[in-house]
Amino acid sequence: MKNLLRFSVVLAFAAIAALWRLLTPASDQKLEISYEAIDRLTKLRSKKKYVELPGTIYNGMRPESSRLLAQEQLNQLIDRLKDGLPAKPSKKFVLTEFAKTMAEFHAIDTEDREQLVRYLKEIMDSVGIVSSDGLLSRWMYGAVLGSLHDSLK
Repeated sequence: MKNLLRFSVVLAFAAIAALWRLLTPASDQKLEISYEAIDRLTKLRSKKKYVELPGTIYNGMRPESSRLLAQEQLNQLIDRLKDGLPAKPSKKFVLTEFAKTMAEFHAIDTEDREQLVRYLKEIMDSVGIVSSDGLLSRWMYGAVLGSLHDSLK
């Protein structure tokens, strides 16, 4: 009974946190887009994506047609960022573009979704964004669990 009560409290907290995030707009961040940042994006774009990563449990996206589609979606995101960031150097612009790519991404395996999040975090590191304000967690785990995940960090 105590465990059920604890679980209910945790879920209630997560639901409140999710609602709070939906009602509270994230603050924007002006980004300093350097030549090095664009170069890092260019290098990421040139890599083959969603392939086996030695030393990890990730064995690549299958079938190959799905891998190629996901790679093209990510490359299109990188192209949009490279084209748009000089005129709109903001976190809001980047996260809006992330949301477009996440909405079109259809993975069968959780590992493929995790791989997309890894690529998005690499992009964030490249352009100087520290936090996605919960966007990645909510997409990965859903609104309630994603907010709970963020609150435990």
